Amino acid sequence: MKYRLLNYILCPKCKNFPFQLTILKRVELDREANLPRCDLYCGYKEDYVRNIGDPPCQECIRYEIIDGYLTCSKCGETYPVIDSITVLQLEFLKPKKAIANFINKYRDRMPEAVYRRWL
Repeated sequence: MKYRLLNYILCPKCKNFPFQLTILKRVELDREANLPRCDLYCGYKEDYVRNIGDPPCQECIRYEIIDGYLTCSKCGETYPVIDSITVLQLEFLKPKKAIANFINKYRDRMPEAVYRRWL
């Protein structure tokens, strides 16, 4: 998952924006890109663009979130990021083995309330 995704997605349950991102595994890649700047929210800086003087877009693009989870600040719902894929529709998560492996891998780094719904 790219930090940029946080500029575009809403909570499927309550339509709130933005999500809070908790990173469990992140990698740095050797890449550069001339992408349009995020217009509302900078996931890398975890703040609205209007509050950031000069967004660090070239720094942001170098990172990929491999594993983590998103938390809605309004309803508290959580959504996993597994192998760089953001899963916003949990009922379609297949195979269930993938989520079980993810939880077992990071159980000690996540509150139980975060992953309880995913089981």
